[in-house]
Amino acid sequence: MNVIESVLRVIHVVNAVLMAWPFYTLVLVNQRARLGPPLGDRADTYLENIIKNRTVPCFVFQATALVTGLAMVLVSGLGIGALLTHPALGVKLLLLLLIGGLLAYVNWGVQPRLDALFAQAGSPVPAETAAQIGRLRLWRKRIASTCLFVVLTNTMLGVQAWVAFPAWLTLVLVAAITLFVWRAFRSLTSYGWA
Repeated sequence: MNVIESVLRVIHVVNAVLMAWPFYTLVLVNQRARLGPPLGDRADTYLENIIKNRTVPCFVFQATALVTGLAMVLVSGLGIGALLTHPALGVKLLLLLLIGGLLAYVNWGVQPRLDALFAQAGSPVPAETAAQIGRLRLWRKRIASTCLFVVLTNTMLGVQAWVAFPAWLTLVLVAAITLFVWRAFRSLTSYGWA
């Protein structure tokens, strides 16, 4: 492996670690749910500001993953056609595009609706508005769970881009990822993986 390829791999792997934001979003919103009412208090303002201010970094991480991933394919001599002939690489690209699309949808679709509801709500938040906020937050949480699943699956496939796993092991790992994401969606994951 040459130096350029080594540097690209390090940047790509570190970038994958930094893309763990969906997990921390789930931890954050699960923690906020434990606080309970009132809706629209300082905790909500704090939560919403944290979530919406991570959009630009997430786009940067995704762009970095795309550029370094494509560069590794080219530097390794596989050529861009490997995205079609090497299943792990092709699926990784599609999953990365899916994450980008989901982030764009949340940033320009869901978040502005939440912001508008909070801006018009006043204090206390009317029951109908609170219900709308709750539905949008649950939708955003589900999208974050989907993104977490995609990031973890993409990371697993990243290893397979260089050393293929048996199909049964890939399925077992996808099942383990699914269980972890479900757990992160439902709880605070106070003990990490355990």
